[in-house]
Amino acid sequence: MWEELSKYRTKYLSLGLDQVIDYERFCMISIVYHSTKIEGCSLTETDTKVLLDKDITAKGKPLSDHLMVKDHFNAFLFLKEQATRKAELSIDFVKKTESILMKNTGAVVSAIGEFRLAQVYVDKKYFPDFKKVPDLIDELIKNINNKLNQSLDENDILKLAADVH
Repeated sequence: MWEELSKYRTKYLSLGLDQVIDYERFCMISIVYHSTKIEGCSLTETDTKVLLDKDITAKGKPLSDHLMVKDHFNAFLFLKEQATRKAELSIDFVKKTESILMKNTGAVVSAIGEFRLAQVYVDKKYFPDFKKVPDLIDELIKNINNKLNQSLDENDILKLAADVH
């Protein structure tokens, strides 16, 4: 699978499309759209793009959905900046990210900048008990930092990103 992905990446780069469109921004908006859609946001991908590019809200859509999109985008920008600076992961880093992500829409499940304080589920899938979250996050952070301290090629980085996600 990774060899096939590498071939597609090479072909994409050879076409020079990265010089024609702002592919990074396109991907950021797409990720924000899909992430907020999973959370129940009613904005379409076009609504999301217009909101983030032009700061224009979608008629008839809830304000909370617009705020969720903005919060997700701002969290994404924060993470991008931290990645550029090669910031090490920590509990404080996760809490800071969460406080940006949930700035306008997160008080229902958790205090802003803190781990969730209630049971969470999506459809029929339940997630770990909230009391276990701090230890699970701490273990995840240690594992990620250990891997980041190794020499990683592009494929290793993609695999790590997929595993973390």
